[in-house]
Amino acid sequence: MIFANGDKIITYQEDASVIKNIKAQYDKNGLRIDNPYIGEVTFTKNTVSFYYDPVVVMENENTIEPASYIISIVEPVLDSVSGGK
Repeated sequence: MIFANGDKIITYQEDASVIKNIKAQYDKNGLRIDNPYIGEVTFTKNTVSFYYDPVVVMENENTIEPASYIISIVEPVLDSVSGGK
């Protein structure tokens, strides 16, 4: 499950084994998310969170839904690493 977690965070929540695999891929190659809007990435046992500045996304991408834009960037990468869960 991926969702906006407040105004500046997108969180992906999944089983701990899936997050462990995502973390391993992140440590290996940064998940290949090459996007200037995504800053810090943090992990817990069951989540991975992506921090971003919504105002910058809104201004540069001409959108009123910055969370949706960030989700559209990270979701395909997460799906490919997690096996589409």
